[in-house]
Amino acid sequence: MAVQAKIREYRPEDLNQVLGLVKELEAEMAERFSNIKITAAEWDYKQRYLQPGNKYKTFVAEVEGKIVGYLIGYPSVSAPEVDRMYDVLPVAPGQVPPEFYLQITFVSKPFRNQGISTQLHKRIVEYAREQGHKELYACIAKWNEPEIAVIKSLKFEIKDLGYRYRLSLKL
Repeated sequence: MAVQAKIREYRPEDLNQVLGLVKELEAEMAERFSNIKITAAEWDYKQRYLQPGNKYKTFVAEVEGKIVGYLIGYPSVSAPEVDRMYDVLPVAPGQVPPEFYLQITFVSKPFRNQGISTQLHKRIVEYAREQGHKELYACIAKWNEPEIAVIKSLKFEIKDLGYRYRLSLKL
């Protein structure tokens, strides 16, 4: 059954709710990969991904006033080693990088399988088009079948990279 979530841009007052979702994500990963030490990402979210004025774009899914999911992406200069180095875009003012990278999507467990991830993805596709990007892409581990299914349902092309897939959508 689909739930109509309000999909909107992240605001600084959303920080604590998003960090709560980050902790939920980390707990799930620690359970799924019990032989790997999961490092807390709270600092990365607070000091990097959710800081105003950087390259990261975050949308949240809100149901009855509660944030139940988020999606983070960023304009990509098509060079992963460069993308990882800078939190601001290393491009000339007014220049739009050709690609937009979907970094992470997370929906709280009680709200899964209700269309919320699809709603977040549709909004980010719309946003990337509005910004003038030519392609939207994600690299997703093969075990993440629910995320792959959502992205494939939006007509992304899939390329097998061995242990993960690259899914891309020409805009």
